[in-house]
Parts: sequence; structure tokens; C-alpha cells
Amino acid sequence: MGNASNVDDERCLLVLPGLNYPAQLPGLYLPMRALSLEGWKVFHGQWELADLSAPERRAAVSEAAAEFVCRTAGAGRRLIMAKSLGTLAAGCAADHAIPAVWVTPLLRDDRCVRDIARSSAPALLVAGSRDWAWDDAAARRTGKRRLQLGTCDHALLTGDWREEVEMLEVLTSAVADFARDFTCVNSGV
Repeated sequence: MGNASNVDDERCLLVLPGLNYPAQLPGLYLPMRALSLEGWKVFHGQWELADLSAPERRAAVSEAAAEFVCRTAGAGRRLIMAKSLGTLAAGCAADHAIPAVWVTPLLRDDRCVRDIARSSAPALLVAGSRDWAWDDAAARRTGKRRLQLGTCDHALLTGDWREEVEMLEVLTSAVADFARDFTCVNSGV
């Protein structure tokens, strides 16, 4: 994760990748880059979780989010952007009222859905119509904003590069707009 020094009054972003989707891939990198250019200090998780059990994966994701919370306790604003497995950090985000962008969230995981729904902070759920992890009814039950990225799948791919570039622009703009719009300022929780 990034350096924790001098985060007072800064805007801090935590990027949590998916199991097979690192932060360097465009669906995370481009929004992360946009926010970085707008002055956000970026922290990102990196992991090798393929050989871990589901409970161990959940614990590793939660630990990364908890570390971010500790390192950015004095930040003016915090935001979590997570993809797939990284969305298991929804419990930590809810516990600390941190706004979040959940990209291809695991909406077939009841605990993840409950954690997203119980958060008092704003959230944006993003996925395509061919994403195996998306459950539209569960997404609606969370009460959070939703963005459908056309026909992309869980890897944010459509099979047409032009559509994929357009979808990445929509995603990046939506994340940047969301970060500008939310007014949830860290209250030291």
C-alpha cells in the first residue's frame, strides 16, 4: 500500500483488485489514474490469493481495507474502489462509512450484499449485463446507485475493442463524477 505520511486533509483512494484482475488492468487503472490526476492519494492492494480458501481470501481483503482505514485516519475524504474479490471489503467500508465504487461486485455473496446495503455512505455498483457475479435484484436491494456497462462480462470485456474503449471511458467518467459528488467527509470514525 502507499505511504501513509501526511494524509491530513487529503483525499485518499484505496484500490482493491480482483482475484485475476490487478490494478494495472484498464478497468481499475484508468479510474485510478483519473482520480490521481485530480489530486487523490492512491493506495492499492496487491495479493496472491488463488491458493487460499474463501474465508482466507475474505480475511485478506478485509485486512487490506482495515490497514487503509488506519493509515488514512486523518484524511479529509476517503474512497474505496474495488473489483470482484476486492468488494469483500464492503464490511469495512460500511463499518467506517467510507464511500465506495464496487466494480463487478460479488452480488451472489449474501454477506457482501448485506454489507453494501448497510453502509450509510454513498456507493456506486458497476457491472455489465454478462457478468456472472451480478444479480440485479440484489443490486436494487442495496439501495445504492447502479451503472450497467453495456454487455461486458466479469472481466469487463465485450469482444469488440471499440465497445470496450467506450465502456472504459464511461466507467472512468462515472468514477470521477462519483468522487466529485459525494460529500461524506471523514469524521474520524
